[in-house]
Amino acid sequence: MRTTRLVGGICIALAFGAPVFAQESGFEIRAEYQDVSRPLSELAVQEGRAFQEESISQVQPVRKVTPDMRGKGLPDLQVSSFLPAPGRSIGAPNVSGMLPNVFTGGTLLNFEGIGPPNNGAPSDANGAVGATQFVQWVNTRLAIYSKSTGTLQLGPVAGNTLFAGFIGSAGADACRLSNNGDPLVQYDKLANRWVLSQFAWASANQNTGPYYQCIAVSTTPDATGTYNRYVFESRTAGNAIAFNDYGKVGVWPDAYYFTYVLFTPLATGNYLGPQVCAYDRTAMLAGNAAIGKCKDFGTAFGPLLPSDVDGTTAPPANSPNFLMGFDFNGSGVGNILQMWKFSFTTNVLSARTDIPVTSFTIGCPGTFGGACVKQPGAGELLDSLADRPMYRLAYRNYGSRETLVFNHSVQQPAAAANGPLGVRWYELRDPNGAINVYQQGTLAPDTTSRWMGSVAMDKQGNMAVGYSASSAAINPGIRYTGRTRTEPRGFLESEATIVNGGGVQTGTFNRWGDYSSMSIDPTDDCTFWYTAQYIATTGSFTWHTRIANFKFNNCS
Repeated sequence: MRTTRLVGGICIALAFGAPVFAQESGFEIRAEYQDVSRPLSELAVQEGRAFQEESISQVQPVRKVTPDMRGKGLPDLQVSSFLPAPGRSIGAPNVSGMLPNVFTGGTLLNFEGIGPPNNGAPSDANGAVGATQFVQWVNTRLAIYSKSTGTLQLGPVAGNTLFAGFIGSAGADACRLSNNGDPLVQYDKLANRWVLSQFAWASANQNTGPYYQCIAVSTTPDATGTYNRYVFESRTAGNAIAFNDYGKVGVWPDAYYFTYVLFTPLATGNYLGPQVCAYDRTAMLAGNAAIGKCKDFGTAFGPLLPSDVDGTTAPPANSPNFLMGFDFNGSGVGNILQMWKFSFTTNVLSARTDIPVTSFTIGCPGTFGGACVKQPGAGELLDSLADRPMYRLAYRNYGSRETLVFNHSVQQPAAAANGPLGVRWYELRDPNGAINVYQQGTLAPDTTSRWMGSVAMDKQGNMAVGYSASSAAINPGIRYTGRTRTEPRGFLESEATIVNGGGVQTGTFNRWGDYSSMSIDPTDDCTFWYTAQYIATTGSFTWHTRIANFKFNNCS
């Protein structure tokens, strides 16, 4: 292993022997079953799988990592630690200032996504923009919209409509028959294909497993067309059944990288730590037999995100994928990001790199990243999910530099215990070399909580951040802000509103969102698209979603 430290502006290379990583064991898994679907437009009609409201509302519980295990009991190994280059601002100002807004005329399209009737929570609101469509998959329902007008092209239909007719194994049956949420929508910009996925299990085996990841890769840029479909069983390196909670996906040239938060079967639900599985992208694009290469990290680490390519410039040849998380102690206080590099091609997982950042306290530390976000009146406290990084870890190759941006929810600096919250955001550079924090900040301009964010950058290097906003005086709504590449580091512009809340959430077990998603239009590589949930009218399981886009004046 080779690590570089910056000392007084001089790069000093230090060589170390490669350590042994007992907590990061690997294994290979083959797709249990695969096929090619009929067009989704036919499945939606012929299978008659329009969403039907259930009589009993369902809620996904918050499955927490183990607080006293994070960062404890680590083996004696060499950890690479790169400090920011001299002269670079890494945290000043810690609270992001607000600059004049230079978005083009505010939001462009701004329309309703999937909403009531809702039988599930949290919403799992996410989506992505493609060549001509925006696809949204929320909780248990899937919809396809025209990206030029926002009009509905297909749906909403039950998410597992995508796997109708998937018959050939126990896992295929689970994909076809179950519809349990944690969905993912991604657009592979390097191949102009859709990647859609959700977890599954047989209803009779909910508490015991096995559990599966169902993945569909479109055969064309049209999301209403046919898909290459795959199912992989979720296991640990020791071949034990594991529940693959909170899956997230990153598109990379050699593989689709999925990260999971593993638990023992739901009858016990003990935390097993994060896992990464890289599934053979070349094979899945072609509809051929596919394998996955997986690594377990163990209970000493918290959830991770895989890096996901934005733009049409691929990472450098043979670049590994980057996996990012953060560490904090039992009081919720932390000051480092943690990064690994993993390659499907070489099946090599790197040493951990610790990246110093400005100190933070996770949102809602009294509940270990649980519920403390306030609403007006009778509104229940809302979940922060502040024990994990927020989707996505967006990557770009600008030729002269590589960047990563991501965010997580933290206590506002100097705030009282358990709120209000702010969005801690980062821009990191040179992940294939001496990675450094180019800039960071905490979006906290007033006492309103801002959380559940998603971040991306356009082809000019401008950044946009979307998030939820709520307080004791403000109903939960959706906002966004951003910055141009030339503005002072650590600053964001004045925020804009996508939609104001019209009521408060009650009786939904404090669950909120779980994630949202900011994506970049692959056609112009300038227009940001954001989707998240909000509350339109007071009630239980009354969440709505919104889809909006916007761009900066300097990008065309």
